[in-house]
Amino acid sequence: MKQINDIWLGDSIELCKKFQAKKMVSCIITDPPFGTDNQSNMAVTSHGKAAARKIANDETPEIAIATYKAVMNSLLPAVKDDADMYVFTSYQVLTEWLVMTNEFMPKHGFNRKAIIVWEKDGPGMGDTECPWGMGSEFILFFQRGRRPKSEFRRNNVVHVPQLRPNELIHPHQKPGDLLKKFIKTSTLPGDFIVDPFGGSGSLVKAAREEDRSSIAIELDPGNYEIARKFVHESETSLFNV
Repeated sequence: MKQINDIWLGDSIELCKKFQAKKMVSCIITDPPFGTDNQSNMAVTSHGKAAARKIANDETPEIAIATYKAVMNSLLPAVKDDADMYVFTSYQVLTEWLVMTNEFMPKHGFNRKAIIVWEKDGPGMGDTECPWGMGSEFILFFQRGRRPKSEFRRNNVVHVPQLRPNELIHPHQKPGDLLKKFIKTSTLPGDFIVDPFGGSGSLVKAAREEDRSSIAIELDPGNYEIARKFVHESETSLFNV
């Protein structure tokens, strides 16, 4: 298949149905709404304030989890029998996400195999009155079947510097170097990756740079326009959207 990297605007529940007949998805790497209703109040520049905007469906864990399950019910039937999946989450709602995924994911043939800790360069903002800042983030790792490892077996603690405020185009944007570690561990060149909560489009850009195909889907029109420019997409989409 010709390499395709694109970001779509719309509802992932509907758009993911386009993949189902092909059952072509090799990996999912996604950063869904957590349910923490976070928004930084520390931004001082116009750029920083724009990047600190709130995320749709992030108001409560119940709303975020219901959104995630609805999207996955549409996407997971399109995933290959041997596939990996990465889901970012937050320490604030880790219990809720562990309980939910323990029950929900096996219904689609996925089992949690690890919790990856992304170690950042600093404690982050959060509650500045707390003496312990959160300089890490959690990623739930699931597998369906048993695909061969693409690279050597890794430590579950991954150190990658976070993006600085002046680099962000989205409040939850992940660094490309972090995403590339997951991409290279769980896919081969030419494989197809999907991010149904597209955000900044960073997954698409990282996948393209690693010779993988990818589609990200973003619900918010404003986020979509920013992400589309960031990705600099120039390829013809495989699907008609």
